[in-house]
Amino acid sequence: MSKPRSIPNPLQILIVEDVDAMRELLDLTLREIPGIKVSGAVSNTFEARVELTRRRPHLVLLDEILPGESSLDFLAEVKALEIPVLLITSIVGRTHALADGAVGRMVKPTWNTLDEDRVRIQKTLFDLATTLFA
Repeated sequence: MSKPRSIPNPLQILIVEDVDAMRELLDLTLREIPGIKVSGAVSNTFEARVELTRRRPHLVLLDEILPGESSLDFLAEVKALEIPVLLITSIVGRTHALADGAVGRMVKPTWNTLDEDRVRIQKTLFDLATTLFA
């Protein structure tokens, strides 16, 4: 019988987002949530691989659309490392299927709705962590 896992505290998250302003907003938003630690915020999959050799996050937030290498190719690689990946998107109401290997999809915050987004993101991450680690 395996022993029950507990939610990591802090939950360490690696952000992979190519747009500087959005990466900064995600970083700022996550750092203000109790129990969350941003272990890195990078702009592409190459930098993400470097970060993954330095430290192992509990969760990767991966932009669904990145220039260069496909997010789906990188997702498969991270899944093989047994690190959960939450896809992030700017498009509200996505109707296409969730990519194989992703644990979910979350809409990115905006500067105009930051307070509401912070609450939504905190709930999303807490619910996900409860599912993954409890």
